[in-house]
Amino acid sequence: MRLTNNAFPTTQRHWLTASLLLLLTLLSTALHADTNVRASVDRNRLSMDETLTLSLTADSMLFSEEPEVAALENDFHILNRQQSSRTNIINGSISSSRQWDLTLAPKREGEVTIPAIRMGDKSTRPLTITVTRAPQGTANRSSDQQVWLEADITPRRAYVQQQLEYTVRLFSSVNFLDASLEQPEIEHALVESLGENRYRQRVDGRVYQVIERRYAVFPQRSGSLSIPALTLQARVESYRPSLLDPGRLVIKRSPPMEIQVQAPPASFDGALWLPAKNIELFEEWSDDPEQLQAGQSITRRVDIRAEGLMAAQLPKLPPLNLPGIKLYPDQPGLQNTTDESGLIGLRSESTAMIPTQPGDYTLPELRIAWWNTETNQPEVAVLPARTLRIAAAPGQIQDEATQPSTVAAPPTADNAAEFAPRIPAATSAQLFWLYGIIGALLLSNLVCLGLLIRQRRKSRQPEPPTPGQQGSGAREKAAYNALKKVVSQRADVATLRQALSDWGDAWQPGCGQLPRLAIQAKALAPYIDQLNYALYGNKEGGDIDGKGLLSAVENCRRESKRRSSDAPLPGLYERPLRS
Repeated sequence: MRLTNNAFPTTQRHWLTASLLLLLTLLSTALHADTNVRASVDRNRLSMDETLTLSLTADSMLFSEEPEVAALENDFHILNRQQSSRTNIINGSISSSRQWDLTLAPKREGEVTIPAIRMGDKSTRPLTITVTRAPQGTANRSSDQQVWLEADITPRRAYVQQQLEYTVRLFSSVNFLDASLEQPEIEHALVESLGENRYRQRVDGRVYQVIERRYAVFPQRSGSLSIPALTLQARVESYRPSLLDPGRLVIKRSPPMEIQVQAPPASFDGALWLPAKNIELFEEWSDDPEQLQAGQSITRRVDIRAEGLMAAQLPKLPPLNLPGIKLYPDQPGLQNTTDESGLIGLRSESTAMIPTQPGDYTLPELRIAWWNTETNQPEVAVLPARTLRIAAAPGQIQDEATQPSTVAAPPTADNAAEFAPRIPAATSAQLFWLYGIIGALLLSNLVCLGLLIRQRRKSRQPEPPTPGQQGSGAREKAAYNALKKVVSQRADVATLRQALSDWGDAWQPGCGQLPRLAIQAKALAPYIDQLNYALYGNKEGGDIDGKGLLSAVENCRRESKRRSSDAPLPGLYERPLRS
């Protein structure tokens, strides 16, 4: 019975709570259905240096939807937002409301429409205001101003894609509690920041804190280029500051500007239009290019440095084609830096080179045509041609095609006498010595022949290998085992390349140079190319097929052993003499 009596009040409370929630829900729905929303402004006419307050009101404090004000940012800066609720009781009648106040600063002059603002399932009516140009007295600086903006752009007349320097200076004689200056957005132009400087400057006897921002502007088409005004939104200390005072709101704008952009001149005949203050070409080598051998790798880097251009505007270099040298170009590097003259673009292209044959190879001259914006004349940047003299690697025989040769003219009827053999007349003394030498040689040959026959009769047992031969085989086997270990451990490309080079040198003298090894062992050539591309070319070339490389090496070893076993027995005169 006690459990039943205690459960009854609990059930009653649950029903009471549910009833209240239902009543509140119905009341809220009814209030929302009867809620009106409206928009109003505190002024219909203002200048570019002034602000207005837009009030959005709902006739119920229970209204919970937030107004959608994103469309306002097309024509206004939203500087501040506040929200409040109020309840009025007059003669027993209760009314409530909820209000949003937005401080707006116009972005342009003329007739500006505040669009309909959606609030839940309702919308306000659109409003129209008039924005006029800032008065002349406030547009220019004066002795009683505490904050103002200045702007300048140079040059006022330029070519398409030429760098323009846009400078904005903020002068202030008061402390900022909060401030923001928008970034320039210019239609049909690229904008790059050149940095910010802060300094002090005395103007009309008063010291101002100056914040200077510089931008590089690159117009992308000819014609008129409009640079809109930039807006400063700031809060500065009030005339009577206090802990509860948020400060005075200040809105300032820079003057708008307009310049003329010219098309490239007809006198320029370059492949790519490059207007700049200066363009230079440089080259740098990873090693001395005057002391190169076949099989030795070297990297050449060519830099294009342009004052007044972005790195993305610079052209790529023409591809090289050097038969006898393997080339592995890397991805180009692009970098932008700044100095007092503006933007400096740098494009770097690196190419790894591995000569495979000795000889002379000429790197062609590089020429880049550009337009000097300082002298208004065309110029050409030049990197002179360079000849690489590649020496033969130790143990390498120069290709017959690269060896100089001299061929004598064939005999003709006119010069037949010159080609006729000329045998000088021999004296009796000379004949005596000649016959004596011939006889001595015949006698020595007979003696050697007898000794060889005697030696072969004594023993036909094969001689054991010399210590040098045993060492050579053991060295090759050790180098092969080291190569297998490097492949199984998935070592880096440089370690794998060095292990293959060590095995090649032990396998056959002179094959420590991988180009030479690729010639001697054709099966290894694809894997050597993979190693070179991975080490000197684009690093995204893929993984090295280690199993395939080991299989090719094993085939080379088996083929070498088969040739040794198939070699013919030494002939009669091939065994060295024993004393």
